[in-house]
Amino acid sequence: MLVYPPEGHKTDSKEIFILGSANLSCLINDSAIALEKNGNFCKLIQLKLGENKIQINIDGKSFTRTVYGVLNINNNPNPIAYAQPYRAFTKQANSNNGRVAERTSSGNILQSILISNKDISIPLNVLPDYRLEKINAYHYRLDLGIMEQDLDWIHYSELNPEIKIEQISDTIFDIKFQKPIINHKIKFKNQVLNISFTFSELPLLVCIDPGHGGSQIGAISPKGIFEKDLNLSLAIKLAAELNHQGVKTILTRDHDTEKSLSERVKISQKNKCTLFISLHHNALPDSRDPNKESGFSCHYFHEHSYRLAKFISFKLKSSSSQNFAGIYKQNLHVLRENPDTISVLIELGYLIHPLESELLCKKSFQTKTARILAKALLEFHRNQNFLNESSINALKT
Repeated sequence: MLVYPPEGHKTDSKEIFILGSANLSCLINDSAIALEKNGNFCKLIQLKLGENKIQINIDGKSFTRTVYGVLNINNNPNPIAYAQPYRAFTKQANSNNGRVAERTSSGNILQSILISNKDISIPLNVLPDYRLEKINAYHYRLDLGIMEQDLDWIHYSELNPEIKIEQISDTIFDIKFQKPIINHKIKFKNQVLNISFTFSELPLLVCIDPGHGGSQIGAISPKGIFEKDLNLSLAIKLAAELNHQGVKTILTRDHDTEKSLSERVKISQKNKCTLFISLHHNALPDSRDPNKESGFSCHYFHEHSYRLAKFISFKLKSSSSQNFAGIYKQNLHVLRENPDTISVLIELGYLIHPLESELLCKKSFQTKTARILAKALLEFHRNQNFLNESSINALKT
């Protein structure tokens, strides 16, 4: 039996599928059609504008179905059909050689965007006056210029896409990436604007930044221990833990020396580090009571670094007896000026707190913390494409 299309069906598509089932055989326009084991079949055939007579033979019984190809009323060669655009019949005009040629509309209508793991495809009538701007390695902005906007859907073909698109105005989009972008290519072919991205596949390289140093002593514990020394001690332990796991590391300082904030960022950028971790121990201004505030906190600035700040926070919270003092989006130089790297700053606790300071200064605590952080960084790097909001929230260990 034949179930689709019905007799006299009208469509502006240049193709149509023939759907049905047979016991033994099926021929469409004298071509044998392969049957599935259950006898079902589906065949896509080309149409012409106007009347189409389709000859069908099912199990020896012949008949004709008439399908009419009609013009797309909006003269759009790529109208939307469910989740993908299809090619439509548009107005015709005589070409210079006398043949009938298809004419595309001079205007664009933004109707759909298709996203795979490495590509963005946008069906359009003509190449738009677009602009693609790099914000940082994890963030681009696409401006499609002036055109009519009737965006029905943005289609992601992957379960865990490496590309995510966010609309900030009618035809301007923020494009976010799971991995850093090192290159992109743009082409306009068959009335589709395609942007393909090349992701960095560099191995994990962690830049560890022990805060303060030299004359910049940082916070001071009730027993006179300087923050700069604790930061360096923890940084060396963290580097050793990561090296033991086969991960390369770079320290912005490996002894008691003074480094400017810009020097620290330059070290990360020059070596193209994958992750940047700045280690600190907290203090409070004069108006606050050190007895009432304690615990670790994680800080980030660029949005692509938020997931690492949250991931580290979950790991520390589930493995430590300390209070969790929160996650901060904070305008800190070493985070703000390092946009092409996933960058966080960790305050491991309040060095001025009478009780917490004793814990922070213990070598055993630093060793445990270094192991937690090393494991967290390695796990994050291996699984970051799958660490979406819900999966991070579900983490217990």
